[in-house]
Parts: sequence; C-alpha cells; structure tokens
Amino acid sequence: MKRVRLTQTDNTVFLQAWELYGDAFPEEERRELDLQKQIINHANYHFDIVIVDEVFSGFILWWQFEGLRYIEHLATPIEYRGRGYGKTVVEQLISESHDDIILEVELPDCDSSKRRIDFYERLGFKLNTIDYKQLPMRKNGISPEMFLMTYPDELTAVKLSFFKKSFKRICYAPYFE
Repeated sequence: MKRVRLTQTDNTVFLQAWELYGDAFPEEERRELDLQKQIINHANYHFDIVIVDEVFSGFILWWQFEGLRYIEHLATPIEYRGRGYGKTVVEQLISESHDDIILEVELPDCDSSKRRIDFYERLGFKLNTIDYKQLPMRKNGISPEMFLMTYPDELTAVKLSFFKKSFKRICYAPYFE
C-alpha cells in the first residue's frame, strides 16, 4: 500500500477520487470542485490517494498545521471496505509524525456515524463531545454540528482554539473572501 500526493485535478486518478468523495460524504461536508482546484497545491494541504497493487483504493485528505495534523476526509470504495486499508492509512499518518491529530465526525445519531466513531476509537482517538460546528465547506454552505476526535490525547481548550484559528486562517478564509 502506498499514498501518493496529488497536486493537480486533471488526471484520471483524481477523477476516481473525486467521484468517491461525492459518494462518501454529504454535500454539506465536502467542497465544490472549483474550490478543490484552488487548494490542491496549498503547501499545507495533502490530497493523498491510496494505491494497493497499482489500483486506486481510497484517499485521505489532510492539512498540516504547526504541531497538528487535521484529517479532513478519509474514504475507501465500497468494494475495498473491511480490508483494513483505512486503518493502515491512519496508522501511517500517525507514525510519520509526533504531531497531535484532530478530525471531525458526525454526531452519533445513526449506525454509520457510530461505526465511524468506533473505528477511530480503536485506533486510539478520543471522542470530544464539546459543542462544535464545522465551518462551511462550500460558498453559502451550512455549518453542520460535529464532534471532534483527537489523537493521542483529549482536546484541551488551547488546542481547540489553535485548531479553529488555524483552520479558519489557512483552510478557509483565503478561499471565501
């Protein structure tokens, strides 16, 4: 298994990943293609596809902040789920750095969101049930209520403040002004 960072949107493997992105996440939790084209070359942003035996097998989209990694999206195609690919990708991300990791999950109000939380908890992430709303991922989008999960420790007020400021300044504000 290998991860390959994409920096362009005009190739077949990006289109495969983009189709999976549209299938795996609700509209309010994903960006529009025009916005994706703007950020794909950002130094802090990683659009990493997962390749297993030369076949596209998923992606992990993440941001690097100072001392913190933010996993924005992780998905594998339905036919590859349950094979441990997502687990391996997250474990790789953890092992590459000593930075804390943060991610957003939907509230546990259905089986799929509960399974997602369980998946991350098995990897050592802590569920933080503080009030939190994701910034809109698209122009004129909504701010869905989410929970944050963190690795390796629970979220502190200082880390939450740092994450919100970093996310807004680096991932959000330049594209929504």
